[in-house]
Amino acid sequence: MNAELDTSATHSGLKAGHATESFNTSIAYLGLVLIWSTTPLSVVLSLRELNPIWSLTIRFLLALVVARGVLWLLKEPLPMDRAAMRCYLAGSFSLFWAMLFTYLGAQYLPSGLISLIYGLSPLVAGFFAHVVFKSQRLNFIQWAGMFIAVLGLAAIFGAAKMQGNIVVGIIYVLLGVLCYVGSIFWLRYENNREGGVSLHSLAQTTGSLLLSGIGLLVLIPFYWEQRPMAIPSWLCVSAILYSATFASVLAMFCYFYLVSRVKPATLSLTTVMTPILAMGLGMWINHEHLTWSMLTGAAIVLVGLLLYFAPDWWRAKNA
Repeated sequence: MNAELDTSATHSGLKAGHATESFNTSIAYLGLVLIWSTTPLSVVLSLRELNPIWSLTIRFLLALVVARGVLWLLKEPLPMDRAAMRCYLAGSFSLFWAMLFTYLGAQYLPSGLISLIYGLSPLVAGFFAHVVFKSQRLNFIQWAGMFIAVLGLAAIFGAAKMQGNIVVGIIYVLLGVLCYVGSIFWLRYENNREGGVSLHSLAQTTGSLLLSGIGLLVLIPFYWEQRPMAIPSWLCVSAILYSATFASVLAMFCYFYLVSRVKPATLSLTTVMTPILAMGLGMWINHEHLTWSMLTGAAIVLVGLLLYFAPDWWRAKNA
């Protein structure tokens, strides 16, 4: 009788633990989608009264303080050996260079387009993995999806030709995407090389923020004349605080939490969801205007993304 009670209690405990795990995973997934959908808007809003370099510097320095504080609370070390520094340098390409180009481009682009262009990053990564690094083999459907997405981007380029510096902004953000993807491959190489180190995700983020902050502090004197002469509005300050805490720190927590708990196909769905939400939020909150030609191009890009990820989703469904 007691054995039966013990077994029943153990089974109930396992069910409760599984339910809690599922709930936490759902919250993390929802949080990641919402943060990635709203981050481009917060970037655009933070540039209303600040130079891009100053806005990014303030964001990274605040994020560094938050990340280092959380790392201390978790009692996790911040390794500073040679292998760790190489990882931080690799990670800084997805922060310093990628965000530098993104902030420069955000001066000219609506937030929805920024999110859409970053949605192409898995396609760019897949292309380099297949052509350059030979670590992934793309099938016909994925090549077709990539081709359709490029056609959509070309349509956006064509629609933007008559609209000031939008093309310049798109080029800047595309450079940011290339830096972001390059950082992923470099970091993967550092983690897998002989003598490599496995870092806590927050330690990796903190170290990369540290190097990125140093890089921006070196850059700031060249933009001293564009320094803020007065305290920005509450909207601008709130956007920077949101970018620093949620986009630079909390999103990383959610992402690395999900990587080990959900299927890659499920995680990749965020790439399709976030541009749709970002464009809607940009038009609703920031009154951003996208022409029908741009919206058509965006729809074509999303179709390409859906087609590119379709084989992964199909395999996950039948696994």
